Amino acid sequence: MNKINGLENPIMIREENRKVHMKIGVDLDGVLTDWHSFVIKYGKEYANKIGRGRIKNEKGYEINDVWDWGVETSEEFWKEYDFFYAEKIPAEEGAKEALKRLKEEGNEIIIITARSYTTQESEIGAKMRKIVKKWLKEYEISYDNIVFSSVDKRENCRKYGIEIMIEDSPHNIKQIATIIPVICFHQPYNEQVQGKNIIRCYNWKDVYQKLTRE
Repeated sequence: MNKINGLENPIMIREENRKVHMKIGVDLDGVLTDWHSFVIKYGKEYANKIGRGRIKNEKGYEINDVWDWGVETSEEFWKEYDFFYAEKIPAEEGAKEALKRLKEEGNEIIIITARSYTTQESEIGAKMRKIVKKWLKEYEISYDNIVFSSVDKRENCRKYGIEIMIEDSPHNIKQIATIIPVICFHQPYNEQVQGKNIIRCYNWKDVYQKLTRE
């Protein structure tokens, strides 16, 4: 069996089984966007505004892991910045091109996201879902389907027949890797994540090359 970094290469598995294409799951925040840089940059802006707050761990995942705020202040931050983030955050460099090529080559792209509010059957939920779809169109992100997730992503992967998932969350990566290969999209908060079925990629060019062996 061919391997990448000592791990089984999912593309080799695909070729040996003579499959024509793959169902590729793609996370949104932290994979299609640089969510972590936003938390650092606008966390500083918010800290200056409220007159308190310092970075306690630049490699934290949740905002209250990064900043020395309690849960209440972290929630207030997102109340102020959630929709600004959703509308203004740019797409990760290379995502448009990589996903366009993968789709053109016959792969099925399914975005699976737990973005705030998107599972709510309410006005605010409908607003965020609309923003997400508009953002994907604005940045010309190719995909076949989008799943707004209210359950753990491993179950979504099972339900939708995902064969390989591109993910940034340490918890999700380790959980999903128990059933399928996962591309760990490199972020400061996941740099220690490794193990069976986990393939690290550092950008979208790297993702495409790992998936196609180009």
